[in-house]
Amino acid sequence: MTAEFWDERYSHPNHVFGYRPNDFLAAQARFLKPASRVLCLGDGEGRNGVFLASKGHDVVSLDFSRVGLTKAEALAAEKGVGIETRCVDLADWADEPAPERPWDAVVMIFVHLPAELRRRVARAATAQCASGAMLVLEAYTPAQLMLGTGGPKDPELLVTRGAVQDDWAGWRLDVRLLERRIFEGMAHQGLGSVVQALGKL
Repeated sequence: MTAEFWDERYSHPNHVFGYRPNDFLAAQARFLKPASRVLCLGDGEGRNGVFLASKGHDVVSLDFSRVGLTKAEALAAEKGVGIETRCVDLADWADEPAPERPWDAVVMIFVHLPAELRRRVARAATAQCASGAMLVLEAYTPAQLMLGTGGPKDPELLVTRGAVQDDWAGWRLDVRLLERRIFEGMAHQGLGSVVQALGKL
């Protein structure tokens, strides 16, 4: 899926995935240390980045949709918080030098990439993290294809428990497979098959 695809999708006047943060992220956010520097990968319209900024964290949201990030900036302004947005293809970002300040947390919520790129992004993010950093990840599994309640239709973009463990090598991970009810805007509605990971570096 291209940036143009997502620009068109995010051009809807409402937030496609809703305005509230992802449930799994909201439940795990209490484990972040105060004023964490957080990298939100594929943050789209910003619901997760803005939520974390509202909790006092220093958030950088990456996405390759300028339309999505413009909506993220507007949401942040509406909530009275600041986030830094960067319009960048994760394939290019993975080859960039590490930032001067390491990340205290990485958030990757329903970011579905081809396996090789997903692994490159995970390795790049890991290399940029501080010791003790936290990972919060949720993605759809291949079983999601049978449910049809959101997510990619291409099985190559869906994520298994083993893939998470391989991608995020070096992290102490708690990885779980489950089915849960998801109500996130217009695009994620109903029972979903997901993998959830909480990690510590």
